[in-house]
Amino acid sequence: MMEEKLLHFSLGPVQDFVAQARKTRDFWAGSFILSYLSGKAILEILKNKGWLVMPQLEVQGDNPDDLLAALQRVEQGESITNGPAVPTLPNRFMAKVPAGFDPRLCVEAVEKSWKKIAGAVWQNYLSPVADYGRDTAQIWERQVNNFWEIAWAVGEDSALLDYRKNWRSRVLPVEPGDKCKLMGNLQELSGFIRSKERKEQDAFWSALREKVGGHELEEGERLSAVALIKRLFSLVAQEAIGWSVIEAQRYPSTSYLAAVNWLSRLIKTCPEEARQYAARTSRLPKAQYQEDPDCFQSLQDALQQQPVAREFASLNGDCFFEDCLANPNHWRDNKGRAGSEEELRRELREKLRSLVKKTGEAPSPFFALLLMDGDRMGALLRRHNREKVSSALNAFSSKVPEAVRRHDGVLVYAGGDDVLVMVPLETAIPLALALREIYEASFHHAQVPAEQATISGALIYSHYNTPLTGVIREAHYLLDEVAKEKTGRNSLAVTVWKGAGRVLTWAVPWPVIGSSRHNIIHELLSSFSSSTKEKKYNFTFFYNLRQRLAVLTDEKGNFPLKWTDEELTDILAAEYRRNREREVDWPTARQRMERLLRICRRYRWSEEGGVQKAERSFSLDGVMLIKFLVQKGVEL
Repeated sequence: MMEEKLLHFSLGPVQDFVAQARKTRDFWAGSFILSYLSGKAILEILKNKGWLVMPQLEVQGDNPDDLLAALQRVEQGESITNGPAVPTLPNRFMAKVPAGFDPRLCVEAVEKSWKKIAGAVWQNYLSPVADYGRDTAQIWERQVNNFWEIAWAVGEDSALLDYRKNWRSRVLPVEPGDKCKLMGNLQELSGFIRSKERKEQDAFWSALREKVGGHELEEGERLSAVALIKRLFSLVAQEAIGWSVIEAQRYPSTSYLAAVNWLSRLIKTCPEEARQYAARTSRLPKAQYQEDPDCFQSLQDALQQQPVAREFASLNGDCFFEDCLANPNHWRDNKGRAGSEEELRRELREKLRSLVKKTGEAPSPFFALLLMDGDRMGALLRRHNREKVSSALNAFSSKVPEAVRRHDGVLVYAGGDDVLVMVPLETAIPLALALREIYEASFHHAQVPAEQATISGALIYSHYNTPLTGVIREAHYLLDEVAKEKTGRNSLAVTVWKGAGRVLTWAVPWPVIGSSRHNIIHELLSSFSSSTKEKKYNFTFFYNLRQRLAVLTDEKGNFPLKWTDEELTDILAAEYRRNREREVDWPTARQRMERLLRICRRYRWSEEGGVQKAERSFSLDGVMLIKFLVQKGVEL
């Protein structure tokens, strides 16, 4: 039998590469390139008669990984016209390799593939304009050659790679000059200092913008080599990796993502008015940058019924918001010239108001970012057979894309126990619950106890104008510090992000919320909805409650007395009945307040297992979250 050794491999930096994004396509490109490069390292192992231990992936068989299979097909000289665009390969893996295998082959495979991607961007777009800059080629080479952190270790201890990464043996070169607008630790590519050489710097970026198009590189964007590679990757994918990623070239904007559910309802109810609005809006300079409605199941269904509205469904997402239509800077052409006449934009705002009246609601300006990650994966691997765990993770990640599509989400990454999705406001919590149940079922099928195989989630509701970099960083903070650390894992943490930052944070273990079919969020949303025969709550009640309870709680929101749930329910029911608009008896008031109290308490998982309620805790953040979801972020 051939002697084998266990190789641990890691490629980074993950957050610095993925999270620093302005456009949704930057976000996707960072995830895809990282996954693709990891795949090249994995392929080197498979070519040398090694095999993956974690995750267990196949290039053939019943459940092959599409990305890894495409990598192998290209390696074998096969032509692929439109390959996979969803990143599924993790940046960290374990593999069994022959005793004589040199891990530096994996490092070389990553570096060679990265330079090929960078070279395609350089030759097609930077080389023709490099003479406009100062030392642009040197800046490019320095950044491309020194970006990746690659670590590997050999041995059976699963913590070996963590020990190796603690050495911190990598020293980065100095990055002088003006910095990149996207990745602030890297120099922008013109090489000029704006305070002294503004004209020369602008000339360089104007020449590059002319080359790539204003939609790819907007006015004022001065980027580093790494940021520009992410931005332009989809345009050179066929040359750089062997297949095109057409669907990524129409990755939806955050404004379009926020409006998706409103668009599908409007198309079904007012298709002719939608068509007329699109005909007028198309005169705006940036309206021709079309979105792809086929990315979303609800829009596909609506357009099958009303195909006349396809042009409307393909408009730039900014066309659906009055604030954007009122801002002339949104409607500049590729050369930065002023947009359309004020009269046209005023007309469009009036037409948009008319569409809002017909549907009875405005499009939500908020979208959601959902980040999910398995809990205590190291402990799980120590307790159970690695093959079982890996098989469960493969089953989970294979089911994620269909669940995301059913909920109108856009999948950014799905590999192993990690999921990253952008999704409309209305379907975010249902999707989170569905993914949690798929994860649990996948491990149950692999005969791993559900209490040991859990997953936590972070959900950020963000205004579409919020920079993506901040949203992604907040999601990682929310997942690690709130869902996992403060709430004890196996939990969901939710934040609403407006303007300068978070306005509320609500975190609870999954069982407090319930299942995808029956959960407290859906129950309360139905209670607040004006579509029900009896509107059980209004928001005046909660504002009054917050004021009255403020005098009874300390600065942390805790009651100084250890009131029981029964006593708190009585207090809430008494306040509820004070409202003259409601004529309800005492038992009904108490019943409704018992339900409401479930989202006003703080919980965490105890060390012994099970959900533990924090004594004296009380917070209205859960109620304010319901208010936000009812109003969909639109102030009424």
